[in-house]
Amino acid sequence: MTNFQTGQNIRSYDFISRTDCYIEGVITSIDKGMIEFTVTKSISEGKEYTDRPDTMQTADIGNDFSDRMYEGLGRQRIEAI
Repeated sequence: MTNFQTGQNIRSYDFISRTDCYIEGVITSIDKGMIEFTVTKSISEGKEYTDRPDTMQTADIGNDFSDRMYEGLGRQRIEAI
């Protein structure tokens, strides 16, 4: 697993091949590989949406298959911003 911390700003990408679809937020808790965060920005196809959930969760599953695919693109699935 990656070393994310509570209070850190993150960006979580939705699709491997796209950089214009992601969600940003501030980590509120990390438990058993699940990152919960307060959503601060939601981008889809380059447009920001304000109709979004207040909080979300994403799995910090470390160097699994999907993370390795993202690495090949020069970025992680979840990154600190």
